[in-house]
Amino acid sequence: MSAPAVTGFEEQRRKMIIEEYSKYCDSVTVDVIGNVIGTIGSGDKAVMLAGHYDQIGFMVKYIDKDGYATFDQVGGWDPRVAYGTRVRIWVGDEAEDFVLGIIGAKAAHLSDQSERDKVVPIKDMKIDFGASNEEEAAKMGVKVGCVCTPDTTIEYLGKKGSDLVIGPAFDDVCAVAAHIEALDILSRDPPKKLKIHFVATTQEEIGMRGAAVSAYNIKPWCAIASDVTHAVAPGVDPNRVSDTRIGKGPVIGVGANFTRPLWEMMEKEASENNISHQRAGVPAGSGTDAWAIQITRGGAITGLISIPNRYMHSPNEVISLSDLTNVGKLVAATIKKLEDSNMTHTTEVFRRKPS
Repeated sequence: MSAPAVTGFEEQRRKMIIEEYSKYCDSVTVDVIGNVIGTIGSGDKAVMLAGHYDQIGFMVKYIDKDGYATFDQVGGWDPRVAYGTRVRIWVGDEAEDFVLGIIGAKAAHLSDQSERDKVVPIKDMKIDFGASNEEEAAKMGVKVGCVCTPDTTIEYLGKKGSDLVIGPAFDDVCAVAAHIEALDILSRDPPKKLKIHFVATTQEEIGMRGAAVSAYNIKPWCAIASDVTHAVAPGVDPNRVSDTRIGKGPVIGVGANFTRPLWEMMEKEASENNISHQRAGVPAGSGTDAWAIQITRGGAITGLISIPNRYMHSPNEVISLSDLTNVGKLVAATIKKLEDSNMTHTTEVFRRKPS
């Protein structure tokens, strides 16, 4: 989770995912858009498990004569949490290839009351990274197109050893981690009737593009996406988020974006395997890879299992490690049940008899 993966610049995290998938999978491939696909099982029916590994970030758009960088967002940022944030400007593809900077915040002493009451738009923010001019910035490796991530690390929330962790970009690499938990379970007794495609997808944050490509290529009979979902937090009313709570288990999505027999199967498997779980009503699009997968080609049986998240799309998101582990357990239990499922894409319900 510590490796950066701003959408379109996922190289560091991709290497780590390939390394983890290679411990369990029969094969690992990377497609043209950067999706990492690990497969296990030898059956005829294809099952796709999707979790995106790209993250939101910033991209340098211009460096002025004083060495400050203006930038734009990659993915959806709330400018309130971006203002004043320390960032890493990535100038290469290795773990230490970054320049430390800060999104400058005008001191309150120098701001009048009207300025303090307004949110500064991202277009008016600048990154200070210690350069005094354009030439010095170039020598540091900072140029137009460099991407930036928050300079924060993963830590326990509260005391060391807590079930809760805080960090950037849990959306959505924590779901990839949950799928690796499922891989660990399934690799001990690989499915005989299914071929499972574990897909770490790219470019979800700019429109679920990786999921669309991989679903088109894989042509899954059934697909389960995993992502984070909003949980109750300060200022967030329970009725806005289906009373989803961190630490209370995976969240199973119900609604038009999902196939009812599959979500009912997931709920039953959670209950029978003593996996704490929650339910979220999703009246339209889920905003996850499931939305793209469901209608690719001729459509797919589709479900969503999510990890509760507080403070999504901020430098300091919060998740529960037990929720992450239980998502992996529920995915594995559902896959085992799917081996004997007779769910079909198309069912003939009427045929006129010849006269």
